[in-house]
Amino acid sequence: MSVALTFTDKKIIDTALVDPTGAVHYTTSTISGLMGRKMTTISAASGLVGFINWREKVFVIKGVRQSWEDLKHRSNGIFSGEREWHWAGRSYKLKFHNAHKELLATPTFSGVAGTVRFTAYKPHLLHESQRAVIYFPYEMQDEIERTFLLMAILQMEMHQQDQENAAASAGS
Repeated sequence: MSVALTFTDKKIIDTALVDPTGAVHYTTSTISGLMGRKMTTISAASGLVGFINWREKVFVIKGVRQSWEDLKHRSNGIFSGEREWHWAGRSYKLKFHNAHKELLATPTFSGVAGTVRFTAYKPHLLHESQRAVIYFPYEMQDEIERTFLLMAILQMEMHQQDQENAAASAGS
C-alpha cells in the first residue's frame, strides 16, 4: 500500500500536496525571474524544508547542499531516459513509463521500502482534469528521503515539460 498525495494545482512547483483527507503534507513555492525558474522551496508539514536552486542546479535539504551533477547519473547509456539519483548513501532509479505519463523511483539498495510513483497532470476538455499525484510507500517514513525523492521527481518532470514545450515551440 501507499500514501497518495495529490498536487492541488497543475503548477506542481507552486502548490500544496494533500492526502485523501485534505491534510497538507508538503507545499511547493517557486520564485521565477526573467530567465525562468530561480528557486523552489519544498516545505514539509513536519517542518523540514528543502530547496531546488534551478540556476545553480543544486538541492539543499536540512543544510546539506548537493549539485545535480553529483546526485544524478545516466544509468543505461547516453540515450537512456533512466536516471540514477543518490542521496545519503542510497540510490534510486527514476524512469518515465507509459509514454511519459508516469515516473517511477525504484530503490536500488536492500531493505527497500518500495517504489515511489508519480503520475503527471493530465488536462481534459470535456471533464475534470486529472491532477498530478505522488504515491509514497507506507513504509517510507524518513522525511529526508521523501523530500529528496519529491525534489528529484519535480526536477525530472519539469525538465520533461521544458523539453515538450521547446519541441512544441519549434514545431509552430
